[in-house]
Amino acid sequence: MGNELNLASEMVASCSARLGKGEHETAVKGIRAICQYYGGQMIFLPKFKRDNSKTAEQLFGILADAVGDGTAETMLDTIMSQFGGVQVYIPQESRAFRDEVAKEIYERYDGTDESRGELCREYKITFTQIYRLRARAVELQREAKQPSLFDEL
Repeated sequence: MGNELNLASEMVASCSARLGKGEHETAVKGIRAICQYYGGQMIFLPKFKRDNSKTAEQLFGILADAVGDGTAETMLDTIMSQFGGVQVYIPQESRAFRDEVAKEIYERYDGTDESRGELCREYKITFTQIYRLRARAVELQREAKQPSLFDEL
């Protein structure tokens, strides 16, 4: 279970390093888009563009929609060179980016059935998961406010 979660974070780290300083959020946005599209599926990730793979074309389209053409090209090159040539499991966005999704749900959920249903459809999760993720966001906020014994005063 932990390996698929690490794949997304490794992809983010690789793309972030390749894109350069200050581009971490761009890398996260691109990999989240891939997880939204393919989440929960095994896909064959080609190693080279010359393979004219339908998956490579789809990945480029997904990344281009999320981060723009130039950045998508760089990210796709990085993903294919480092993770390509094998079947990979793409985790669901709500699992791979749990804390980020939890914060978004906390901000957007207003307690109504409509907003809950909309969030369930958008993130492809159940009602119960909405409440668990919302509780996780509250926990994260509490942890952020809690001073550490090692913080400098």
